[in-house]
Amino acid sequence: MKVLLVPVFFAVAALAAPLASPVEFQDNLAFNSPIINYPSLAVTKPDHELLRRQIQMGKPVPKPRPSPPSGPSKGAPRVPTVTFVHGVASGDPLSDAVIIWTKVTSKDTAIPVNYQVSTTENFSTLVQNGTVVTTGDVDYTVKVDVKGLQPTTTYYYRFVVETPSGTATSPVGKTHTLPTEDADIESYKLAVVSCSNLPQGFFNAYNGISRRTDVDVVLHLGDYIYEYGNKKYGDGTAIGRIPQPDKDIVTLSDYRTRHAQYKTDPDLQLAHRNVPWITVWDDHEFADNSWKDGAANHDPATQGPWEARKLAAMRAYFEYMPIRSALIDGKGKIYRSFHVGKLLDLMMLDTRIIGRDKTDEKKDQVINAPGRTLLGAEQESWLYNQLSESSQGGTKWRLLGNQVTFAPMKILGQTTFGDSWDGYPASRARLMSHLIDNNIHNTVVLTGDIHTAFAFDVPENPYNPFKYGPISGRGSVLVEFVGTSVTSPGAGFAAVAGLRLSQPHLKFGNGKDHGYMLVTVTEEKVSTEYVIVGAIDRRTRAEFTDAIVETTSGSGRITSVQTFD
Repeated sequence: MKVLLVPVFFAVAALAAPLASPVEFQDNLAFNSPIINYPSLAVTKPDHELLRRQIQMGKPVPKPRPSPPSGPSKGAPRVPTVTFVHGVASGDPLSDAVIIWTKVTSKDTAIPVNYQVSTTENFSTLVQNGTVVTTGDVDYTVKVDVKGLQPTTTYYYRFVVETPSGTATSPVGKTHTLPTEDADIESYKLAVVSCSNLPQGFFNAYNGISRRTDVDVVLHLGDYIYEYGNKKYGDGTAIGRIPQPDKDIVTLSDYRTRHAQYKTDPDLQLAHRNVPWITVWDDHEFADNSWKDGAANHDPATQGPWEARKLAAMRAYFEYMPIRSALIDGKGKIYRSFHVGKLLDLMMLDTRIIGRDKTDEKKDQVINAPGRTLLGAEQESWLYNQLSESSQGGTKWRLLGNQVTFAPMKILGQTTFGDSWDGYPASRARLMSHLIDNNIHNTVVLTGDIHTAFAFDVPENPYNPFKYGPISGRGSVLVEFVGTSVTSPGAGFAAVAGLRLSQPHLKFGNGKDHGYMLVTVTEEKVSTEYVIVGAIDRRTRAEFTDAIVETTSGSGRITSVQTFD
């Protein structure tokens, strides 16, 4: 983002000095319900008044561990009973706020954590501070919505815990706020990722993103974790990446353990540490090919009710990801929007859990039913309003953070990707009609899920030569950039080659490599650089530009494709 960034240094610390009396505790958002208006999902919060009295009376909080029988040697350094092995993260940036996150590793009880804001790198001058508490009830996660920040400003943050046994300090994280909605922004860059399956390889894509200095935000489009046991979808034995627990995860404890394991990955930690993230779930944060009332990889007879599993997965996701609670109707609404000056509006969709009718239907009369929906009626209405308000308000670009492929990909006239928008043609048609009828231009869909890189023109019917011209792009309404995976296996070279022959609107494809997309938005164009990593079977910093694909303002089509050998 080519705007002036004012450096401010931000820290989160726990009791680095004796606490003044009285102590005022603020909310650790991890205890809240993932759904603001669904309070039954909240966790009972710590007794702040009891903790306050303990501190004022000089009682140790958390309780000290007993010394070894012989006692520590005189003058030996104190060893803290708290560590930060899961790193730090930030996310959901606004122009005046950002979420910060960590997990404290401890067997102690309630741990007070104080956060501090400073204008100096060594945190010598505090701008604001406050104290939160974490416990085992939320798996010792800490999540704070830091408000009152300045727009377009870089912040640094860290967590420090001092216990009677010593001091522990987290890595320092870096984040920044968005510009105000009326700001003139020259450019904005998103690193777009999805589908990171731990046993199938190393997260070198995350490492590559962490080493860049030009990324404004990481956009994760889902499948941040996978639910399988080892060897069910990838074998991590040889590379020391066996999922924990080693089974299909079902319970809250299972999902927490899997999220915690992923957060110990050093490459993922680096990417979280250096830039804020905006995330959304897909199916594998729950179970393969999930929908609102079930999943392909869920057996109620052996794994219990789907609703219980879904809520457990949702609870763990909220605890472990730097994301705000959603205002929802009780179903798990995660869709939301972000405004980056006058340049772009980002609308994050949930094409998986909130409203999706049963997936992978086979009968044409079911697939083509007029009322069939991928988003649900409420999300559809929200999206149409967001698109119209964005266009009418003069915002240049509209980006949709989407999970499953939007563009049609029929083979010999048949629906072959029933889990994508192809399985819900009425939903796609309604969205396309809204864009056309309301003269909404400069819409770009960003997609994950399929583990294969694509770039599409998106006309109403790409297979009808009277409605779409493959060479000129005539008839295309919007474009779609689909990213490859971090590690999950793609379609393969031969399959993509076949699709290139049968899909006239497909302008680029790569089904064998892994990596991420760098999406740069300017007034004139949206340019997507497809970055591929050198390998996933070992850690490597090698990465290459596979292609740069662009769409110019007002065109509604792919206007440039440059590939590199």
